[in-house]
Amino acid sequence: MITRTRRNTSRTGDLTELEVALALTRAGYRVLQPLSAASRYDLAVDNEDGTLMRIQCKTGVLRDGRIVFRVYSVSGHRSASRAYQGQVDAFGVYCEATRRTYLVPLTVIPEHRVMVCLRVLPSKNGQRIGVHMADDFLITRDTTSLEATRNPGSQPVL
Repeated sequence: MITRTRRNTSRTGDLTELEVALALTRAGYRVLQPLSAASRYDLAVDNEDGTLMRIQCKTGVLRDGRIVFRVYSVSGHRSASRAYQGQVDAFGVYCEATRRTYLVPLTVIPEHRVMVCLRVLPSKNGQRIGVHMADDFLITRDTTSLEATRNPGSQPVL
């Protein structure tokens, strides 16, 4: 008899959220967490100027040299997907396969996109237009992704 192991998506989400918070904290940012699980964002960064950057955490999956993650949510209570436009400022993405954490500003994601890909390896056909390299969004001590999220005009569009 073959038994299937059921994925524990809540556990995966919790671990992703912790990895994003840890990466941001290590990068020197003040990370906040909402009291309510009903918020559309999982974390916030205090910009130290009276504003917050709202971050929705997503688990990235490595497929064919790309980290793929969803930019919408589906609740068990409603079947329609909901986009995050106007409700978050960035996606914090953790990919277990790369063991790295990325910050992708919402401003680089077209409005009706369902999935986003960050390239770990260059595309086989050499395409560069519309391609985003994962390392450009890596959360590091001197990360520019956070600055681009605060100043949306400084980041190219997907």
